[in-house]
Amino acid sequence: MAERVVGASEARRGRSIRDELAAGPLGDRRLDARRDRLIERLDAHPDRGFPALCEDDAEVEALYRFLRNPRVSPERLLAPHIAATQARCAEAGHVLVVHDTTDMVFPGEGTRAGLTRLPGGRHGFVVHAALAVAADSTRTPLGVLRLQPWVRRAPVPGKRDRDRYKATNKESLEWRHAVADVRTALGGAQVVHVMDRGADSYELLADWVAHKDRFIVRLTHDRVVEEAARLSAALACAPTVCQRDVPLARRSDRHRTLSARTSHPARDGRRATLRIAGRTVTLRRPAHASGPATLAVHVVLVEEVDAPTRVEPVRWWLATTEPIDTADQLLRIVDAYRTRWVIEEYFKAIKTGCAYEKRQLESLQTLLIALALLAPIAWRLLALRSVARAHPDHAATTVLSRRQVHLLGTTKAGALLRATPSVALALAALARLGGHLRQNGPPGWLVLHRGFQKLRDMELGWVAAGGK
Repeated sequence: MAERVVGASEARRGRSIRDELAAGPLGDRRLDARRDRLIERLDAHPDRGFPALCEDDAEVEALYRFLRNPRVSPERLLAPHIAATQARCAEAGHVLVVHDTTDMVFPGEGTRAGLTRLPGGRHGFVVHAALAVAADSTRTPLGVLRLQPWVRRAPVPGKRDRDRYKATNKESLEWRHAVADVRTALGGAQVVHVMDRGADSYELLADWVAHKDRFIVRLTHDRVVEEAARLSAALACAPTVCQRDVPLARRSDRHRTLSARTSHPARDGRRATLRIAGRTVTLRRPAHASGPATLAVHVVLVEEVDAPTRVEPVRWWLATTEPIDTADQLLRIVDAYRTRWVIEEYFKAIKTGCAYEKRQLESLQTLLIALALLAPIAWRLLALRSVARAHPDHAATTVLSRRQVHLLGTTKAGALLRATPSVALALAALARLGGHLRQNGPPGWLVLHRGFQKLRDMELGWVAAGGK
């Protein structure tokens, strides 16, 4: 049986992001109208600066008044998208919620109110995000369930923060708040939370076990366990249940932050054989932590076999509540963890596709308003490509309106489209329209969106000329 295309109606141009966000009135029809016009223009050209979206100076001034209006908050702007995401999750039934953090960094020597001052004349803040993803083989992103900013304190040179474990407002608690918010929002859905090493906290794991949350968390600490001196020793003797050959992509240090280079060092691309094992362990509470004295969890070991000389082998420790009795169950956990790449692509869609870090806004509040406007657009950039990859044989009208399919067929890029083209054929034509060359491999979401921009401009001209 073919898998359903969850959220396909939102991925196609028949229902726009403007329609989705308009479901949340701002309490003033003029503000609603300004938001709708802004969303419509950002959707067509998400990488353009705000002034470039305006027709004249008066409209520029009106736009900045909108961004500074106290009745316009990030929460109110994003609420309709979150509600629509909840509906898509209910339709899917079984979802993965991928959690992660990313740094938003902005250039400029001047002060930006509310942001942390960073080295090199930069400013920034952190975003904790929760992205819903279909748990089937398509891994289609369903939308954002939470976007929480966090402004870190600038470090004081020579001073150690001795009370960081006791703080009631420490940043690590955002992982707990995120899971609690999703628990409330998606009470009726089957949810598995997927997190990277930033969520490796005894207190967090204990809290989620107590609330019977389902999770897959990559561990970073070689914790004390009751079965052996350390987690690494307990897992080293776990028998291999299955193996998998996987391609490891090349990773360079170019354009990467110091923390990213440290946690994920550069490497050459290679094929790797991974052994996969699992066992139940009992973690002991660290001296600085609170919670139960011990905590029983399943841990899956993913470890590279026969890694090249002088190359750090791949090794994951995945703590989970999911069953680990069979090879299929273990592989399902590994595949669910690998879904993390979707949220990394989502952050890329915000930063690159929507040019968020190039926004010349001077305060945290206005930057958060801009983020709330762009976050749903970035989701659609990503979702469109995901639907196209997962369902290449579906009708093109899964992701395009009938009028857009017709107009695409009139272009040189779409000259080979049949009367009822598939998603694969339509998206290949759209990529060519955006400047994609076949020898460059499969098209990414940026080139697809450039093609959409051109197709949308054609459609607007067609409608203006009286076309149906």
